[in-house]
Amino acid sequence: MSGAGVAAGARPLSSAAPGSRSASRPRPRPPIGLQHAGAQPTPLGLSEAQKRILDLEKSLQFLQQQHSETLVKLHEEIEHLKRENKDLHYKLIMNEKPQKKGSVSSSSFQSNKSASNSTASGEQGPPD
Repeated sequence: MSGAGVAAGARPLSSAAPGSRSASRPRPRPPIGLQHAGAQPTPLGLSEAQKRILDLEKSLQFLQQQHSETLVKLHEEIEHLKRENKDLHYKLIMNEKPQKKGSVSSSSFQSNKSASNSTASGEQGPPD
């Protein structure tokens, strides 16, 4: 993943200057007297924190991009399914039309009766 979003001005004030290679430089060793003191110099702690912040920002940016792409694909799929449903509904209606007006088959009468009952009662499916 490229850092295009970071280079576009989204860099926080606490981050290193653009083009600096502070993250790839070896750490300087503390003076001999401080090696066993247990306290790290402050600049190293900030550098690690800055690296962590940059890493988390990149991860967040990646996840936001993935989320956006997923939403776009889901909306495309919804539109496709709506069109397919509309086409299938049209085909279903057209397949029922060719029947003669005078003769009503028992199956079409039964489906019309159940459709009118569910519409009249306001039900769209079985109760919960």
